[in-house]
Amino acid sequence: MFRTHLAFGFLIGLLTLNLLDIKYQIIFVLLVMTFSSLPDIDHPKSKLGRILIPISIIINLIFKHRKFFHSLFIPLILFILFKYLNLEIIAFPIAIGYISHLMGDSITKEGIAPLYPLFKFRIRGPIKTGKFLENILLTIIMVINLVYIAYLIKLSFFS
Repeated sequence: MFRTHLAFGFLIGLLTLNLLDIKYQIIFVLLVMTFSSLPDIDHPKSKLGRILIPISIIINLIFKHRKFFHSLFIPLILFILFKYLNLEIIAFPIAIGYISHLMGDSITKEGIAPLYPLFKFRIRGPIKTGKFLENILLTIIMVINLVYIAYLIKLSFFS
C-alpha cells in the first residue's frame, strides 16, 4: 500500500492546509506524505523497512507488524515530543501523516488495533493489500488529488 499511503497522505496534507495556518505549505505536504509511510517501519519487507532494514528488523522483533507501531500511541508520542522541542513544523505533519496511514490500513482485511496494547480490538475493512480493490482506491485518490489541485490552481489564478 506504499503508493496508496503516499497518495492519501498527499490528499490529507492538502486538505489540512485549510484547517491550519501553515507557513511552509509545500514542505508541510511533503512531510505529511513522508510520514504517511512511517508506520510500516515495523515490517522489514515494506518499502521503508527495506531502506532502514536494521532498524526495521529490530522494531519487528520487539513489536511485530501492525501492533504498537500501528496504534494511535506512536503519533501521539511523536507529536508531544516534537511539540515539547518547539518543532511544531514537524510535530503536526508527523501526526497527520502517521494517522493518515492508520486510516488507510484500517480499511484493509488485516486492519489495525488503534489502542494497542491497551485494547486488542481491530478495525478492519474489505481491502486486501496489493490487490484489485486497493488499485481502484489508489486510482480514486489520485483523481481526487488531481481535481483538488486543479481547483486550487483555478482558485489562485482567478483570485
